[in-house]
Amino acid sequence: MKIWIKPMIAISFLLFFAIGLAACNTEHNKFSPQEVVNAALKGADEQIDFYGEFTMKTNDDEGDYYGKQWVAKDGKRRIEMASADGAEETIAVNDGTNMTMYDKASNTATIMAMTQEDMQLISQQTPQQQAKKLLELVKDSHDLLTVGSEKIAGRDTFHISAKAKKGNTLIGDQEIWVDKETWMVLKSISKSTDLVMTQEFTKVEYDLEFEEGIFTLEIPEGAAVETFDEESMAPKEATLEEVKAELGTFHMVAETDEMKLSSLTVMEGMEGRPEFSFDYTDEEGIPLFSISVFKDLSNTVDFGAIAKEEQITIRGQKGSKMESGNFRLLNWVEDGVVYSVILENPTIEFDEMIEHLEEMKLVE
Repeated sequence: MKIWIKPMIAISFLLFFAIGLAACNTEHNKFSPQEVVNAALKGADEQIDFYGEFTMKTNDDEGDYYGKQWVAKDGKRRIEMASADGAEETIAVNDGTNMTMYDKASNTATIMAMTQEDMQLISQQTPQQQAKKLLELVKDSHDLLTVGSEKIAGRDTFHISAKAKKGNTLIGDQEIWVDKETWMVLKSISKSTDLVMTQEFTKVEYDLEFEEGIFTLEIPEGAAVETFDEESMAPKEATLEEVKAELGTFHMVAETDEMKLSSLTVMEGMEGRPEFSFDYTDEEGIPLFSISVFKDLSNTVDFGAIAKEEQITIRGQKGSKMESGNFRLLNWVEDGVVYSVILENPTIEFDEMIEHLEEMKLVE
């Protein structure tokens, strides 16, 4: 599977909602891996606030990053990141109303409105709940091992290893060091095919009185500002002419009496690429499937297969299919265009959908 990333923005966003691991305190020091997991999933379900300083390093050419992070119990957050060479510097703040990101090098700022629902989701997702999602994601694909106890940022931690049962997966081998008192991840080493990312807190303080204004970001005068709200981020209606203008030639599923194109919309994807969505329903208007198309870019990182993803052939091209609960996806690249099919109706099987894809018509 290919993922398109702009390093500083992607890293900032991921850290802005970084996963922590929280659970109950305990007087015991020796745990089996499953006991650690059970404690994480059944322990105290409370938010923590903290200040931390950390480093992020990768084994590629992206360089090292240094950061500071402030996290409040109510969901407000601030993160400051800079590259080791000083060429990049980003500040991101969630003040409870907006999420604002400022890039010093380009002197640009992005402001995204946060709805009350967004804030509730953030504040309700305690570190323990976030950990539960992470553990559920790897419980079937990884073997858990306890390695020992070590100090990270002056804190006593459990060192836990999660080894992928199969190679070439998006979520590869993981090493995490968990604070014994707060159950927050203080260090992690994540491996995915050839990419290795290490994040480590060098300083962490809990239960602080934050300085006034820490969750406010003053945008410098003269900076270019782009604002997004719920309306501006919603998909907009598009036409086939617009798709052709962006992609040139492409393939689409032809309509039949039982299968109608109900809508064609566009929204801005990563790196400014328009992403078009063809949504199909049956004759009664019940959703069947949707097909998203967008340009395949050269600056892609191939992370291999993700968990529960099977490599298959679609339209003579290397593709994949994935099924996780009710989510079912087909994905392939053909003639410079990425196609992603989400099967929305449970009555449609993968084989039937692939037959429809084999009969796609060329639009030029």
